[in-house]
Amino acid sequence: MSTVFFVAADVTDSSQDTHSKLSALWRESGLASRFHPQDFAALKFHAGEPGTETFVRPAIVKSLVQLMASTQAVPFLTDTSVLYKSPRDNAIGHAKVVADHGFGPGAVGAPFVSADGLSGSDAEEVPIDGRHFQEVSIASAILHARSMLVLSHATGHLGTGFGGTLKNLGMGCCSKKGKLRQHHGQEPHVDTEKCTACSVCKDWCPTDSITVDDTATILPDTCIGCGECIAVCQDGAIAFDWTIAGPQLQERIVEHAAAIVRSKPERIGYVTVAQQITKNCDCLGVKEDPLVGDIGILASNDPVALDQAVLDLVQERAGQTLESLAWPQHDATHGLNYAQEMEIGTREYQLVEVKA
Repeated sequence: MSTVFFVAADVTDSSQDTHSKLSALWRESGLASRFHPQDFAALKFHAGEPGTETFVRPAIVKSLVQLMASTQAVPFLTDTSVLYKSPRDNAIGHAKVVADHGFGPGAVGAPFVSADGLSGSDAEEVPIDGRHFQEVSIASAILHARSMLVLSHATGHLGTGFGGTLKNLGMGCCSKKGKLRQHHGQEPHVDTEKCTACSVCKDWCPTDSITVDDTATILPDTCIGCGECIAVCQDGAIAFDWTIAGPQLQERIVEHAAAIVRSKPERIGYVTVAQQITKNCDCLGVKEDPLVGDIGILASNDPVALDQAVLDLVQERAGQTLESLAWPQHDATHGLNYAQEMEIGTREYQLVEVKA
């Protein structure tokens, strides 16, 4: 059984209160033991897509950078390039978003390093004994960092129902090649009766695989199955066949996550922020209202237990699962079960509440 530590916290907390709570969480959880002097220590986070406002606050990142630096490690912020059309699909635009959203080195105390290089191709193949892959493409800076703190924001997710630590690891730490491999085989389709031919899906498609006349048409030969068209369609006119794609996507994400967890034995820790939990992840560049009130911040050395604890706390607070609130066609426990099978963590945990 693993241990998950929890501190109640709200987005209205002051920077000082936030730091006090994170310091208590850091101390009680023993996360400092994951970092050693002179380690190049990655803080994997998500700066948020331009247009969204519910990403993890800079005050949290600043406090974690200070706590990492207190071990004499050398922290840096990192993330990977996205597949869809965005300033974050390359290192230069990504760095600008990081600064614009308040995560510049002057604000949080650490520089941003794009983990997969200038264009998302700086990666290495890592052997993995998975159901879907025998090797996975992981961003180079993630692999070469001596230690890592994975800072996740708990949200819904259109492809898995829940975006937490495993998703941040598996999808957030791989190269563009890895993301393409994960999405391969998912084929969205258009409900022509619902489609209004607004062309928003066409504008967002990263491979120009959508044409629009009387209705939208998706070209299967070039579609990569990334799901951006589903996320941006306000008319509910595009969908996947989730009975096939959902569980497979969760498993593919887990296999990429396993490669990272196994690459850093005793050198990786996890923090998840369960605040401003929205239907979609922070990649969707629109404002969204939270699905449930703020819960707090959690920490663990076990990514599976941490995700399970978040799901349990949401259900306790809201009276229903996060998936049912966000994308009810999904069951996020499928991925947790597979992660447990891959032996990167356990769903069994003890929750310890920390008082600041």
